[in-house]
Amino acid sequence: MPASSVLALVCVGCVALTVVLAVVGFRALSVARRVPRVRVPARELSSTYVGPGTFVDVEYPDPHGRPLRAHLFVWLVRAPGVPYTFDGTVWVDPANPADATPRRQGRTTRATLVLIVAAVTAAAALGTGVAALVVRLGESLPA
Repeated sequence: MPASSVLALVCVGCVALTVVLAVVGFRALSVARRVPRVRVPARELSSTYVGPGTFVDVEYPDPHGRPLRAHLFVWLVRAPGVPYTFDGTVWVDPANPADATPRRQGRTTRATLVLIVAAVTAAAALGTGVAALVVRLGESLPA
C-alpha cells in the first residue's frame, strides 16, 4: 500500500474521531449549561493554590438553612465579568443542593477537555491530509 494511501486513511480516521469528539463535547457542554443554578453565599473554609487554580473548601446553606460543605476547584480566569478567584458565592442546583460549582455555567471542565482533544484531532487531520497530498505528488513524479 502506498504511503499516500496510509496517510489518507489516517486523515479519514482523524476526521471521524474529530466529528465524534465534537458531538460528544458540545452535547456535554449543553447538558451542563442547562442545569438551572441559583447563586448562594458561601464561606471559604480553606484553600490550596495549585498552578491553574485553587482548591477551595466552602460551606453554604441548603434550602432549609442547614450548612453544606463542598470541595471546589476554581480555575484562575482572566476574563471580563469573571471573578479571578473565589468570590464568596457558589452556584447550586436547586434539585440537588449538594451540586455546587464556583461558576454559573456549571460542570463544563470535562466537556471543554473533550472539545480541546477534538481540536487537536482536527489539526492532526489537516496535517495528515496535507502530508498525504504532498506524498501523493511525490509518488506521481517520474523516478
